[in-house]
Amino acid sequence: MFENLIGNALKFSAKVEKPAVEVGAKWLNGETVFFVRDNGAGFDMKYSDELFTVFKRLHPGEFEGSGVGLATVQRIVARHGGRVWAESAPRAGATFYFTLRE
Repeated sequence: MFENLIGNALKFSAKVEKPAVEVGAKWLNGETVFFVRDNGAGFDMKYSDELFTVFKRLHPGEFEGSGVGLATVQRIVARHGGRVWAESAPRAGATFYFTLRE
C-alpha cells in the first residue's frame, strides 16, 4: 500500500522543479489519519470518484503505470477496516489520506 502511494507521489511530482513528498499522520476527529502528500501534477476533484477504479487513469499517456495501484490501495485499506480518500487540484499536488481500524 505504501509502495503504491509513495510511488505515485514520486512519479507525479517528478516533473516539477522542486519535487517534494511528505508522509505523515495526524489525529483528526478521534482517529489517526495517515497521509502521503506531493507537490506534483495533481488532478481535478470532479474525477475523485474514479481514482480508485481499476485501469482508470486521470493522466493517460503522460505518466507510466498500470492503472491498478490506487485500486490496490483501496482494497488493502478496506480489508483493514479503514477508508481512503484524496484531495487535490490540477498542478497543485495531491494528498492521499487513509485510516485503519484501531
